[in-house]
Amino acid sequence: MLCFLGYNTFAQVTPTREVTLFGKKENVKVGSVVRCAHTHYEEFLKSKNPNRLSKTEFENWIAPKVIDSKKRDTAAKGLRTNAVITIPVVVHVIHNGDIIGADENIFDEQVISQIRVLNEDFRRRASTPGFNINPVGADVEIEFALARRDPAGVLSNGINRVSLTQANWSLEDIDAIVKPQTQWNPEKYLNIWVVKFSDETVLGYAQFPSQSRLTGINSNGGAAATDGVVIGYRFFGSSSYFAGGTYGADYDKGRTTTHEVGHWLGLRHIWGDGEEGKVDGCTVDDFCNDTPNAKEANEGCPTTIVDSCPDSAGVDMFQNYMDYTDDACMNIFTADQKLRMITVLNNSPRRISLKNSDALNIGTVFENDASILIVNLNLVSCSNSFAPILKIVNKGSARITSASIRFAIDNMNFRTVNWTGNLAPNETENITLNSLTTTGGNHSFLAEILAVNGTTDQNNSNNAETLNFSIVKSYESTTINFVLQRDFFGRETTWTLKNTAGTSVFAGGPYTNTSDSAPLPAPFQTTFNLTNNECYTFTIEDSEEDGICCDFGNGSYKLTTPTGETVASGGAFGASESTSFRIDSLRTQEVKTLKSVYLYPNPTSTVLNIFAENKMEIPEVYTIINSLGQIIESKTLITTDDLKIDVSALSQGIYFLKLAKINYETKTVQFIKN
Repeated sequence: MLCFLGYNTFAQVTPTREVTLFGKKENVKVGSVVRCAHTHYEEFLKSKNPNRLSKTEFENWIAPKVIDSKKRDTAAKGLRTNAVITIPVVVHVIHNGDIIGADENIFDEQVISQIRVLNEDFRRRASTPGFNINPVGADVEIEFALARRDPAGVLSNGINRVSLTQANWSLEDIDAIVKPQTQWNPEKYLNIWVVKFSDETVLGYAQFPSQSRLTGINSNGGAAATDGVVIGYRFFGSSSYFAGGTYGADYDKGRTTTHEVGHWLGLRHIWGDGEEGKVDGCTVDDFCNDTPNAKEANEGCPTTIVDSCPDSAGVDMFQNYMDYTDDACMNIFTADQKLRMITVLNNSPRRISLKNSDALNIGTVFENDASILIVNLNLVSCSNSFAPILKIVNKGSARITSASIRFAIDNMNFRTVNWTGNLAPNETENITLNSLTTTGGNHSFLAEILAVNGTTDQNNSNNAETLNFSIVKSYESTTINFVLQRDFFGRETTWTLKNTAGTSVFAGGPYTNTSDSAPLPAPFQTTFNLTNNECYTFTIEDSEEDGICCDFGNGSYKLTTPTGETVASGGAFGASESTSFRIDSLRTQEVKTLKSVYLYPNPTSTVLNIFAENKMEIPEVYTIINSLGQIIESKTLITTDDLKIDVSALSQGIYFLKLAKINYETKTVQFIKN
């Protein structure tokens, strides 16, 4: 049940827009919001597993069990105190090598805020947004807690950060790739995946409970490998409890997850999941008698009574977590919804076992166990140098007084830093590395613990972290050509080119609209004459947040140098897209030499000496460059000792040493490392 799938309203007049849900194309009305397509996900799972229970089979199974539960509840009313069920949760934060807190690699605090919302909503907690005074409102008596041990039995905080190779994920690839690689045992954990969808208007989806191993039901166990909940990272957690997170407007209070966990526990939408536009929701049952019939989903935040089924008793319960209203307007699970969820927890495979899971018992703590985190790369706009900050964390029971940490850019030319200090268990300390330099383009930075307290770290699962980063590319030409092919809705398109001061040096749009029955307008073309040794950012925006390709004309844009080198290009984006670049017209010119400066010995295996016959020509900066043009090391020369360069860690091969002195010319000398 792919749920909370939102599309922004378009200003242009066009009847439909094509979307793809789990490989199935469908036209949706422009101006409407598609917030849930659970039938598409159920059909998708059914196509993968023909023995999977249908909706009717599920209801035939659960109905008598709900009746039995109700009888027992009535018989014991007033004679017992219900036991609260606590469900262990693991939150898989799926990212693409981003630093913690950037983009989809959300902060721990954002995860924790979501667990708080789940507990307030499912427990109907007083003095919280999850409380209501509705007579049928229920304390579901289900709570959620982050796991305290991983599948190997090692201590965990219940947040599993996983860096995979893709920047974003399609719905099909999440089931086929992400879940199989990262899922923890679904009989012990509620798995929640927080991801960046390839279509960022998707909010989330969940999988119904499976019953197929019960008496009278076919023996197939259902899709255990995909069991869990998937949420878009901008719709996970609450801005009310952690304002420093990354959120999407109107869905920033954590109710997407509340809604999806409701599905995971067997709830249907309050209009009964009839096919919108084909089946009247007033005639379709959600199997909860205390949720009045509703013809279809409610959206936004209604301020007046809504009665979409006037021939049925009651009015629309748009405050229900299983409707489609904005997060701030939801606050009700009913008594019958509670009964249905408790019945699932007491009977459904992979749900009933959660009540006896050991995942909330504290996991094993090792004596010598340190973890490493990359806190910040300290990237400076338009600079190719940076000074990473690492965080060493004592995860063990013994004090940590020393650690050996190695690091590298793009897994090349590793260097080691030896840290000393005194960290008690759970204490942390930041380590700032010396400045590193690399070339423009995409790179990765790795930090890894080699040893702790002079011995091997006993838990190597948290010893390494890799982050991806980009350095702004430089281009030789001070002229950049720009071509813009507009789509039919030119009034939505604007663009700017700004310098490092944030000043717009060039700008364009909005343009005029074109009839979709006519050819696309002729491309707009211009040339930017730019300043050398300056950085620029090109940004293109679409006011309706649907880019310029491809639903309303095959629009595109491209920035190129006079030699045809592409600086930026695109067209298929949402609200905006930006690219930064630098103009450096002298970047490949080797100017005159510092005449009296020499290197020795050359070749060398350990130390390379810099010698200047004329002391006025002693260089102030050196840079080592490998044969691929990658910068290996850059250093400012402060004392005469710095004229001795330790190259013992370099791999064998040919390198170049670029020497520079302020107000002098540069010199580049080749040397060989034996």
